[in-house]
Amino acid sequence: MAVLVVAMFSIMGCAGKASPPPAPQVQTVEVSYTDLLNQKRVHRDIDLAAGQTLRVILGANASTGYRWAEDAQISDTAVLVQTGHVAVAPPNGMPGGSGTEMWTFSAVHPGSTTITTTYGQPWPGGEKDAWTFTAAVTVR
Repeated sequence: MAVLVVAMFSIMGCAGKASPPPAPQVQTVEVSYTDLLNQKRVHRDIDLAAGQTLRVILGANASTGYRWAEDAQISDTAVLVQTGHVAVAPPNGMPGGSGTEMWTFSAVHPGSTTITTTYGQPWPGGEKDAWTFTAAVTVR
């Protein structure tokens, strides 16, 4: 048994240096509803490789009448484009519970851009921009 283990390590050592693992194809940034209650302005710095997908998941509670803006504002769409948005109900299905909203973005070309979305009441007279999520994104 010991000879087999030594032989395996010897063979592995002869294979040369292992290359670093590839960057994950999807990078996720998540901010819980509880975190948002404690911080009205959230900022993240994000580094991506061209071709990667970015998922931004933010806490939300539709029962309060507040919603995140469906279309994120992107300062340079030549660098990053939004490919999707979906609201996800509370995991336990309980009315009044907090769920999430998720945006999906694709890193198109190297450069820098900013993503911004706001949480508020969308009807006339409703509170606007009560919370803000901003991400400074660098695509390499």
